[in-house]
Amino acid sequence: MALSRLGNRTRAGDFTWPGFVDALASLLMVFVFVLMVFVLIQANLAYRLSGQDKSLNILREELAMLGDLLSLEREAGAVLSADLARTQAQLEIAENQNNLLTAQLSRLTAQLTDEKIKTATLGNTMANERLRLTTELTTLSAQTAKQAHELEQISKALEEKTQSLKQAATDLTAEQKQSEQASLEIEKLTAAMQSLRSELTRLRSLLAEKQEQSKKDKIAIANLGKELNAALANKVQELQRFRSEFFGRLRTILEGRSDVKVVGDRFVFQSEVLFAPGQASINPEGQAQLGQIADAIMQIIADIPSDIPWILQVEGHTDDIPVSGVDTDNWDLSTERALSVVRFMVDRGVPSERLAATGYGEFQPVASGKTDADRQKNRRIELKLTQTVRAHYDVQKALP
Repeated sequence: MALSRLGNRTRAGDFTWPGFVDALASLLMVFVFVLMVFVLIQANLAYRLSGQDKSLNILREELAMLGDLLSLEREAGAVLSADLARTQAQLEIAENQNNLLTAQLSRLTAQLTDEKIKTATLGNTMANERLRLTTELTTLSAQTAKQAHELEQISKALEEKTQSLKQAATDLTAEQKQSEQASLEIEKLTAAMQSLRSELTRLRSLLAEKQEQSKKDKIAIANLGKELNAALANKVQELQRFRSEFFGRLRTILEGRSDVKVVGDRFVFQSEVLFAPGQASINPEGQAQLGQIADAIMQIIADIPSDIPWILQVEGHTDDIPVSGVDTDNWDLSTERALSVVRFMVDRGVPSERLAATGYGEFQPVASGKTDADRQKNRRIELKLTQTVRAHYDVQKALP
């Protein structure tokens, strides 16, 4: 039975404990729910408070800005008040000046009216005075003209007297000057005669010395002339020897050619050998001929002493038929052909100072006829080895 009671009590306790747990769990859930609601409410309040703080800060900043604006407006108002006061003062001053100017204008208008009246009165007075002065001037002019006429007559008479006195004084002064000048001239002539006598004595002595020196100079000049003539003759002989050698070599080079001749002291090339008709450029055949001549000249130059003055004269000649188709004449053509030969020889090594070019056109013909054969003879290039003109001039200048 005891066991039965114990068992019943145990079962009753088993039913009581789960209810308590359920109640406790329900209470805990209510507490958790209330806590969650509180947390939510707290979070909402915190969010609202945070937003209000931001709004408050913005309002504070706006308030500060409005304060600054208010200060600026107050300062601007003070400036405007000062400007307004200054403008009012200036306006009062301007009104005072306007009143003064108005008063001055009224006064000046009154003065102007008085001046106009005075001017009209003065104009009438001046007109009357002008009329009176004109009348007096007319009278004075007549009197002045009369007095001027009388004064002119007096001046003429006075001038005649003055001229007479001046002429007498001039004559007297001239006579005195002539007398003084004659005395001075006599003194100068006396001194000049003495000087001339001294100079004549000196010149006689100098003339005797010069005559003696002249005799010696004539003897020296005669001897110098003989020496120069002998030296010139020697140079001419040497040049003649080299010229003969030059011509001998050219004859050897040009042997058998009928269009190249030796005439006196020169070689004569027909223009057709070197140039085409009307042209100044050397053709290939002419270049070959002139090349041999240039080589011969270079060989002879090595043997000619440097103190022998020589030059190779290149002369161009044409016929009397005018050049057609070009803007030139025979004189230009002859000169250009001579220059072409000279330039060719310079290119082949002949010294330029030993060459000279001359053009004669048709003015130095060797045949006077008008046939084709005569004109062909006149169309030519002549080479002449000769002495330089400067050498002749130097020798002649040294001679007495």
